[in-house]
Amino acid sequence: MNGVALVTGASGFLGRSLVAALLAQGRPVVAFCREPAALADLRHPDLRIAAGDLRNPQSYAPLLAETASVFHLAALRNHPRARAREMEEINAGATVALARRAGEAGVARFVNVATALIYGPSQDGMRTEADSLEGAFGVYARSKAKAVREIRELARAGLPAVTVCPALVFGPDHPSRPNRITSEIRRLLRGGPRVLVAGGLNPRNLVFVDDVVHGLLAAERCGRVGEEYLLGGEEVSQREFNQRVLAAAAIRGGPGVRIPARLALAAARAADRLYGCDPGCGYTTAVQVLLSGWRFHSGKACRDLGFRPRGLAEALARTIEWIREGEFR
Repeated sequence: MNGVALVTGASGFLGRSLVAALLAQGRPVVAFCREPAALADLRHPDLRIAAGDLRNPQSYAPLLAETASVFHLAALRNHPRARAREMEEINAGATVALARRAGEAGVARFVNVATALIYGPSQDGMRTEADSLEGAFGVYARSKAKAVREIRELARAGLPAVTVCPALVFGPDHPSRPNRITSEIRRLLRGGPRVLVAGGLNPRNLVFVDDVVHGLLAAERCGRVGEEYLLGGEEVSQREFNQRVLAAAAIRGGPGVRIPARLALAAARAADRLYGCDPGCGYTTAVQVLLSGWRFHSGKACRDLGFRPRGLAEALARTIEWIREGEFR
């Protein structure tokens, strides 16, 4: 597709990469975010940076009139200081309001970026788009699942919406928006301890950021309206991930630290009480994610979108090279 692309959450880890890819295609881009300064290094004649808050429709409504496609990435992520009500407001309420207004403005495509976590953990098998959204746990995943349900209804009513659900994304990041998994790689390269909760044996699906960007662009171009698409990569346990990072970097790494599941949960619950974390938003939820398996099948995206994620070896090599080059910039 051609025409102006409006990207919400443009200053985030994934948003920055998507903006750069759209500009490389020669597309005019409106980057909508709360912190325009975070995009200062992406100066480009086809880039317009618009400051605003997703909860204030007046800050983005004028932009929709000239927009061909909306890529909606803005969200409040799960972290201990997040408040459940604010997460619901942004990830569900404000997302659905944006989708409705985009439909009223006549956009050609609305690409909603959710998360594979909405399908819940995979203890009983690999998750697909056919699975129920009732398995989502934690406020973040539940709020994103709520928005997906609403967008399904809007699509039935005529909104040209497609939802993509990336697994755990990593790759080259930016100091203003460090990626959690990329930060794990940095810590290992610096000799930090190899922390394993409950043995670090649960599988998690990791996908390289460039592959997710290609999936988003393909969803705009040929995704089926009203459908969701899982974008996953290679599955690896935390233990194997640590080993493969160190092997790819040709270093020995720091000492190993094993934390039993019960101890990790007890410490997380104590931290939630100490810091006043909202239920479903704090350390306990983060530990529960680590104690669960996250396996996703991307066959539908491979069939419909031509999605072809690279292997973990290549993704790690590119990320490690990026980190090491950054030390000399």
